Amino acid sequence: MTSPTVRTITDDEFGDFINVVLTSFLTAHAAPEQIESRRSAFDIARCIGAFDASGRLCGVARAFGTELTVPGGAVAAAAVSSVGVLPTHRRQGHLTRMMRNQLDDIAGRGEPVAALVAAEYPIYGRYGYGVAAEACELRIDTREAQWRDEPTGTVELVDNETFAKLVVDVYERARLLTPGHLRYNPPWWEVFAGVHPWHDGDDDARRKATKVVWRDAQGEAQAATAYSVDGRWEHNRPAGTLSAGVLTATSARAEIELVRFLTEVDWVTAVHVGLRPVDEPAPLALVDGRMGALVHRSDHVWLRVLDVPAALTARRYTTAGSVVLEVVDPLGYAAGRFALEGGPDGATCVATDAPPDLVVPVGALGAAYVGGTSWSRLAAAGWVDEAHDDAVATASAMFTSARAPWCAMTF
Repeated sequence: MTSPTVRTITDDEFGDFINVVLTSFLTAHAAPEQIESRRSAFDIARCIGAFDASGRLCGVARAFGTELTVPGGAVAAAAVSSVGVLPTHRRQGHLTRMMRNQLDDIAGRGEPVAALVAAEYPIYGRYGYGVAAEACELRIDTREAQWRDEPTGTVELVDNETFAKLVVDVYERARLLTPGHLRYNPPWWEVFAGVHPWHDGDDDARRKATKVVWRDAQGEAQAATAYSVDGRWEHNRPAGTLSAGVLTATSARAEIELVRFLTEVDWVTAVHVGLRPVDEPAPLALVDGRMGALVHRSDHVWLRVLDVPAALTARRYTTAGSVVLEVVDPLGYAAGRFALEGGPDGATCVATDAPPDLVVPVGALGAAYVGGTSWSRLAAAGWVDEAHDDAVATASAMFTSARAPWCAMTF
């Protein structure tokens, strides 16, 4: 018997790693092909395991290096995923040990920010993460929906292989326009397009989904999605629901035009588009905006700042200003006092001994980092200690984002 430990897994432990993930998420153990498909996609050097006193693997987590879009730029980031602890080993400190080990590794790699999507809300605030971007679902009643403007551009149905190539290009351009987005490697898009199997039970649905792109007047693909229709009829009349998951677009116009197409598919009376930004423009493009509802709003991307100067200088600020932040971080990574001076053209952030304008927990900094939560809202909720009356207003004006941050996918 030894003490519980956390370490990087070995290659021959990878199958157990995947099965701990699946068990913790209440899913059956993986078939061999499911394990092998993930072996080629996961960076085993960033897959960590928690082992109990008997040496059994009982908890897992992984990360992959990526790039996070921030207002006016991008920053290196670690995307955290596949976090789970066996139901027999919960509340024994295994998750805390893994999170500390993982944050040490991320900081050691020089990645200023960590990102994740939380299965449960209360967990990750303990480790310094804050809700940085929310998401919702768009639902449109196509029986009554009328669009304010005439359609533009053209819509094209494409095969899976063509879609896999086009969607990568569209997303790569789109992700740099809206804070909160991450870079994904091309192989992931091949899974999404139904070209490459993932062996998770949804391969057939991805393969059979209809793939569509919207092209502008110059013939350039500017929006893409994949959708399916349930084909339901009621009283001998069509009543189908069209469901689209990831919809990526390089502009609001491209986004609206592709959504318009979805609402005009025959035999469809309702359109559901998942993971939309909370400032989704499509309802405002309808004659009756109540025909387009934004529902199921909830937290999506959580961010954890590890290197405050690097993170804050990577982005641009809506208005020019300066603020001294004292960041409270019980885990130590981001703790300190920092003088930020920034504007639309750039920023500097350095450690300082000057008196703080705002004293904030590191989770609040993560929440405000890409403009998803204003400092005013955080202050109203009791997250911020303000040294003088205009400090919160100054910081809020600086950190705001032109569009609400979000990410078109989960991870």
